[in-house]
Amino acid sequence: MKRYIIALLLLIPMISHAEIPAMSKLGKEASKQENVEHTSVGRFMLGLAALAAEEKEGEIFKMLDHIEMIECKNEAYSPKLLQSAMAIIEKVGAVHVDRQEEDNEICNIYLIGNQKSIEELIIIVESDTDGLAIMVMSGDIPIDRLAEVAKMQS
Repeated sequence: MKRYIIALLLLIPMISHAEIPAMSKLGKEASKQENVEHTSVGRFMLGLAALAAEEKEGEIFKMLDHIEMIECKNEAYSPKLLQSAMAIIEKVGAVHVDRQEEDNEICNIYLIGNQKSIEELIIIVESDTDGLAIMVMSGDIPIDRLAEVAKMQS
């Protein structure tokens, strides 16, 4: 499923502004490096994706206003990219809520929100085989629906 979402994001050419502008700027700068791709998807394209997706995934896309995706397969640049992303996460006050380790992959999840909903969901996946992926989802995600979003990542 993760590969489906990444493939979908890479196919969407629409560029719009992120809720965390520093992450968008980081993506644009990182994409100048070899083997680094940056994709930015706005509300309009997410609406189209919701129409094309299965019902449950479509509902999730409707909760989102924006997605930033940075995929880095450049081993030499990955540590710098991760360090820059972590500095942004700290600066915006995102809270680390979960760490999952599976096979050769480590997934860290950060969020900005309140008791009822998440405004920003930041997912960083470090993999021995696939490199580094950073995804920032902005919108209004009810806390009780977070598990559905997490399933999209697997």
